[in-house]
Amino acid sequence: KVIPSSQIQIIQSLDGGILQEIYVQEGGLVIKGQPLARIDDTRFRSDFDQQEQEVFGLQTNIIRMRTELDSIIISDMSSDWRQQVKITKQNLVFPQTIIDEEPELVKRQQEEYSIRLDNLSNQLEILVRQIQQRQQEIEELASRISTLTTSYQLVSRELELTRPLARKGIVPEVELLKLERTVNDIQGELQSVRLLRPKVKASMDEAILKRREAVFVYATDLRAQLNEMQTKLSRMNQAQKGAFDKVSKAVIASPVIGTIKKINFNTLGGVVQPGEEIMEIVPSEDKLLIETKITPKDIAFLHPGLPAIVKVTAYDFTRYGGLKGTVEHISADTSQDEEGNSFYIVKVRTQESSLMKDDGTQMPIIPGMLTSVDVITGKKSILEYILNPILRAKDTALRER
Repeated sequence: KVIPSSQIQIIQSLDGGILQEIYVQEGGLVIKGQPLARIDDTRFRSDFDQQEQEVFGLQTNIIRMRTELDSIIISDMSSDWRQQVKITKQNLVFPQTIIDEEPELVKRQQEEYSIRLDNLSNQLEILVRQIQQRQQEIEELASRISTLTTSYQLVSRELELTRPLARKGIVPEVELLKLERTVNDIQGELQSVRLLRPKVKASMDEAILKRREAVFVYATDLRAQLNEMQTKLSRMNQAQKGAFDKVSKAVIASPVIGTIKKINFNTLGGVVQPGEEIMEIVPSEDKLLIETKITPKDIAFLHPGLPAIVKVTAYDFTRYGGLKGTVEHISADTSQDEEGNSFYIVKVRTQESSLMKDDGTQMPIIPGMLTSVDVITGKKSILEYILNPILRAKDTALRER
């Protein structure tokens, strides 16, 4: 008879669920990949859709953050504080698939992108005004120092010329005292202005540093958030693969070509437990494996590799012919049937898996069908068939047993 050459395939649902559809019947032929049954995927699809939303959110956040970082320029080479930090908005571009799937999400990210960079620009603009104000103050102090220095030089010269005249009584002493007081006042004011100038310069440098630090801290925090988002996205992608696998496995497909041997569930809406057996499939192959019984008296000249002809009892041999095969295995010892008859088990592998009608239609052969096998051990001519009985009689003539 025809036997399965590989083990019976047990069809299971890895995750279980509610049985929604059964597409096959017992005894039916199936091909590899053919849908057998369907598990309700509502729960799995809900999880997958939720994870897909999270993935889109993470992807758009990552794209926005990267574009923000590309819009921020920090230069260590320039001595001009204006060139050390720049904010140049880059175009925020999203994949078309995300734009089509989540237009509102894309819109929110675009708004957040503009708001965040605008806020940073406004923060930097305040510091720019402070720097420019300090620059103006420094320029005013420089001008004031120049004016006071000139005034001091002129009044000091006037004082030098007035002293001799005051000693001679030409100029009143009161006038001399006024000039001395004026010189002291100018000198004191000049000293105060000169002391104020470094303080204003230090205040300007501090504003420049704050401007640079504000951008540096912003970029550092943004990179940290970006790294965190990328880590989350990596984990979510793995989780989404698992969720997609559950959705895809809701439709249970045949792993092999074969015949449905048994279906364990017949009630739609029933609950299938994870790993529970749903049905069994007996595999079919391009080459069949035939198991036949050979009596001990016929075993002597048999060995693996001999050609054979397999006749399927379900199909008329004279009409459909048989299958060519090869002896593949001979059991090492005899077995006995229920009646006590001894036999060797011989397995024959066929070259084809089906018979063919005249019109080309295949006649399927499935495990369990009964067969008869003719093993070809050699060839004889017609003359040999005629002479063999005579030769055997000659060999045994005039002998006692």
